[in-house]
Amino acid sequence: MRAVKARFDGKRILLPEDLRNLPPGEVIVVFTSLVPADDDRREWSAAQEAAFTRVWDNPEDAVYDAL
Repeated sequence: MRAVKARFDGKRILLPEDLRNLPPGEVIVVFTSLVPADDDRREWSAAQEAAFTRVWDNPEDAVYDAL
């Protein structure tokens, strides 16, 4: 799993130049402009962080920590 910053032009998600030739696959999209007020944003961010930690923190992916 890799997090990248991209832009949405209203129809497509525009990836940074160095990522445009990746093979097709599933992605997770988070629209930061649609996140509610600060209190809700903190709760939402904490929930996302916990979910990503459960997915990412595993022995199989530990090899990528050194990159």
